[in-house]
Amino acid sequence: MSLFHRKKEISVQTIRRLPQYLRIFYNLHTYGRELVSSTTLAEETQLLPIVIKKDLQAVGAPSKLRAGFKVAGTIEVIEKFLGWNNLNKAFLVGAGHLGSALLGFAGFKNHGLEIVAAFDTHPEIVGNSLHGVRVYHTAQLASIIERENLKIAILTVPAEAAQGITDTLVAAGIKAIWNFAPVNLTVPEGVIVQKEDISSGLAELCAKLKR
Repeated sequence: MSLFHRKKEISVQTIRRLPQYLRIFYNLHTYGRELVSSTTLAEETQLLPIVIKKDLQAVGAPSKLRAGFKVAGTIEVIEKFLGWNNLNKAFLVGAGHLGSALLGFAGFKNHGLEIVAAFDTHPEIVGNSLHGVRVYHTAQLASIIERENLKIAILTVPAEAAQGITDTLVAAGIKAIWNFAPVNLTVPEGVIVQKEDISSGLAELCAKLKR
């Protein structure tokens, strides 16, 4: 199932908790566990059992009455819901320090994402490969997006360049943008933007440290 198939409405909070559950279920499966209760999951996650139960029921996790959730079946439904059971091709724009680090992260494939191309404007980068991924000039964005039928972009460019690049991506048919640039993007209806605000996360960490 494609990442862009319509799914029933589930809260963002639930979606953000699913990878945590999945890691636990992977571990349980490794040790041969077939069933696990929401109480046991609560001990691992520090969440309330009722929250876990509602989250897993929302994605259709199979369970056995008074015994708990079926481990193998729950792995399957969470992977399917998140789109991690199929590999989605993506590309990255901005192959600087952050972009290069993301290109080097091997774990994306375990999460249903394969970065197949990168784009930049710097002559010393363009034409080379970073972590096995070819870097093209941003002038080639539209042609390569069309040729490879790509729908997911990862944006790691400076704030001042982000909206212009986004406009190019949208015009080329991109449907989802994972935005690491420190700016809010304007996109038409039907284009998904997931913003990762590193500075906000750091601010929260520092504020908690001072308490």
